[in-house]
Amino acid sequence: MKLQFVFLHSIFLVFSLNLLEHSIHADALGNETDRLSLLHFKESITTNPFGILSSWNDFVSFCKWPRITCSRRHLRVTSLILEGHYLKGSISPHIGNLTFLRLVNLQNNSFSGKIPQQVGCLFRLQHLHLMNNTLGWTILVGLMNCSELITIKLFGNKLSGDIPKEIGTLIKLQSFQVSINILTGRIPTPLGNLSSLEVFSARYNNLASNIPNEVGHLSRINFFAVGENKLSNTIPSSLYNLLSLEVLSLTDNQPFELFPPTLVLFSLIFNYS
Repeated sequence: MKLQFVFLHSIFLVFSLNLLEHSIHADALGNETDRLSLLHFKESITTNPFGILSSWNDFVSFCKWPRITCSRRHLRVTSLILEGHYLKGSISPHIGNLTFLRLVNLQNNSFSGKIPQQVGCLFRLQHLHLMNNTLGWTILVGLMNCSELITIKLFGNKLSGDIPKEIGTLIKLQSFQVSINILTGRIPTPLGNLSSLEVFSARYNNLASNIPNEVGHLSRINFFAVGENKLSNTIPSSLYNLLSLEVLSLTDNQPFELFPPTLVLFSLIFNYS
């Protein structure tokens, strides 16, 4: 019996050591992937006037590079914050290899080209802030695979095409801001599935047709701005019951039918983007 116990204990130790070795090996591979991906990201930057990326090199651990945050346990990149450094270039598709990313903030720069489809591989991503750049093409449909997204801020770019109907799958989304682009098409009806949505801002685009009745299902919405588009027809009656709604912007669209005389639920604003 004692020999059997020793034998089983030995097997358990060997198994545990194998698991530990496998975990260490996997972390090492992941760390190298993150380091190389960040260097590829740096290579896609053509102008770096403040030199913020100068210390992104092999002499310092990538977790200590400026504007990078890593997780304590796995030492994987969890946030990339390069806001307002006047960077020019494109967003490298290698960003899709940073699979532990939860925050990407590249706002207030001059990134151009398109949002790479590899961003759709960032399944832990919660916050994507790309506003005030010169990004073009369309809103990435693959972005809707990032089911943990809470905020998407893309305003102040050159994005065209439709707002993807797949947006209705992002059930954790709280803020969606795409004002000041050249978007066309309709406001997608699946938007009404987003029970956590608080802010929807799509001013200064070329959205047409009517506001879908499903918008009235947004029980937490407090800011709904679609002014300066080509929307028309009536305001859905379902909007009248949204007690959470504090701001509604409809300025400079096609004529809307007036609110009922008793409706005093909304404040109209004219200068939010």
